[in-house]
Amino acid sequence: MNEWCETVAADQDLLASRAPVTVAHGLLSRWSAELGYVAAAITYRRRGDRAHQVLANGGYAAPVAEYLAGEFVDDARIFDHIRVASGRPVCWEDVPDFERTPAVEDVLRPSGFREGSSVALGLDRGRVTSVLHVSFARPQVDSTARAGIEALARQCRRIVTDQGDREAFRLSSREHEILALVAQGASNAEIAAELLISRRTVATHLENIFAKTGTRSRVRLAVRATELGIL
Repeated sequence: MNEWCETVAADQDLLASRAPVTVAHGLLSRWSAELGYVAAAITYRRRGDRAHQVLANGGYAAPVAEYLAGEFVDDARIFDHIRVASGRPVCWEDVPDFERTPAVEDVLRPSGFREGSSVALGLDRGRVTSVLHVSFARPQVDSTARAGIEALARQCRRIVTDQGDREAFRLSSREHEILALVAQGASNAEIAAELLISRRTVATHLENIFAKTGTRSRVRLAVRATELGIL
């Protein structure tokens, strides 16, 4: 696994202070050169939703990406292997008779893929909530590539977590105004004067913002909003 340490370290700037979707596309592109895959995607389930959607896609035709977020996720025969692996890459060769399934015969192989791997990025009550998919034109994935996929998956977990947190920042236009002023270091009195509202109204808006975003202080609110590329 040490062979991927430099690549992971080089990604730290990419992971900082950008929208999760932007970060995801950057990581998938960067690692494609390192691992030699020809397509990769991250699918995830929003809080409260049952179905997956595509967070980032690099190289898959749109119908293939939609398949990976839909029918592929719903296939318990396949996904039991991914769930049980608990974050380790599961390749085609790891799943008995996988190459004879409709997933391969009707979707993946006709798209030019000869091997691939999926990694569970998150679990909730036994259900896989997010997945990293990578596909190769070559017929084998060696142990070094598997270690690289696992290293990439660890970074993707952070991205999915950040995306969930970003979606929690569903603020009204007034709340966004207050968030921006908080990030500038303005006090409640200064915010009230700037927006021509009462201090009590500012305090109420801040309570709502803290509740929505799961933060407890003005500093943490501003830092997290910056980390997620909102400010």
